[in-house]
Amino acid sequence: MVFLSRILHNGRVRVSYRKFIDSLRIYVRGGSGGMGFPKYGGIGGKGGSVIVVAAEGELNTDGSSLVVAYGGAGGNPLTQYSGQRAEPLSVKLDLKLIADVGLVGFPNAGKSTLLRAISRAKPEVASYPFTTLRPNIGVLEYSDHRQITMADLPGLIEGAHMNIGMGHSFLKHVERTKLLLLVADIQGFQLGPQYPYRSCLDTVVLLNKELELYRDDLLDKPAMLVVNKMDVAEAQFKYDEVKDKLRYLADVVGDYPEELRPERVLDFTEVMAISADTDPIGVEKLKHRIREVLDFHAALKQKDVETSVIATLRAQMAPKGPQML
Repeated sequence: MVFLSRILHNGRVRVSYRKFIDSLRIYVRGGSGGMGFPKYGGIGGKGGSVIVVAAEGELNTDGSSLVVAYGGAGGNPLTQYSGQRAEPLSVKLDLKLIADVGLVGFPNAGKSTLLRAISRAKPEVASYPFTTLRPNIGVLEYSDHRQITMADLPGLIEGAHMNIGMGHSFLKHVERTKLLLLVADIQGFQLGPQYPYRSCLDTVVLLNKELELYRDDLLDKPAMLVVNKMDVAEAQFKYDEVKDKLRYLADVVGDYPEELRPERVLDFTEVMAISADTDPIGVEKLKHRIREVLDFHAALKQKDVETSVIATLRAQMAPKGPQML
C-alpha cells in the first residue's frame, strides 16, 4: 500500500483538480517463474507474488498481509523446466474513512447543516436532496483541546444495502466509526412523486433496516438519534407524537410490514430534537453529549481489555505440574 501510494502521488499520475477518491481499480501481475536447467535437473525459482502489507491506518489490522496475485511456479520436470507465467488480475482498493462519529440519514435531513454548525467544516448546503456527493470530515473541538472527528456521509435511500443510489459507496464509511449519529427530518422524506412518503418515524425504521441488511454488526455500535428541523411549523406537535416511539423503537417495529421491519433494533443512547440551522444551544448540548457517549463506551472497552489481561496473567501464573500435598 505504501508503494502504491508513492506511485499514485509521486508525480506519475497527473491530477488536474482535487477530487475525493475512495475507490481505485489497479492492474497487478505477479512475477513469472524462473526457467529450470534440465541438464542438471535444476528447478527454477518461483516468481514473486504481489502482496499488500498493512501499515497503521492503511488496512484494517496493522501488520496484516494479503496475497493479491501469486507468482508463477518455477521451471520443473512437470513443466519441461519452463517457468510458468504469473497470475494477472484487476484489484479494487477501497478506502474506508476513519472517524469517531458517522452521520447517517436520508437525503436532505440536514446532516451537512449539522456538520457546519457543530464543527468548522464547510460542506455544501442546499434545500434539495443529494447535495452531499462525497463524504466530508469535520472536527469537533472542545475547550480542553479534545478533538472528535465526524463524517458527513451522502444521504441513503431505500435499497442502499443493494447498492441502490451508490449505497455501498457510502455505507462502507460507517464501518470504522465508533458512534452512529442518525439524523431524521421531523417532516419526513419523499424522494419523488413516484415514491411513497415516509414520516420521521418511518425514516428511522428504514435506516435501521438498511444498516442491518448491509452489515448487521453495525447495530452493535453505540447510536444516537437527532430529530432535525425543529424550527418548521408544527414541528413540536409532530415530535410530541413520535418521541416515545423513537425512544422505544422495539415496541413499534412490529407494526411495519416484513420488508420494512428490521430484525434487530438500534438502541439509542440519546434522542435529541434540535434545529441545526437556528438552535446553537441545542447543537452545543449535542456536541457535549457526543463526547460523553464516546467516553463512556471507551471506558467500557478499556475495562474489557483490562479484564482480559488480568485473566491471561492469572492463567499464566497458575501453578503447573504435580502438586505436593
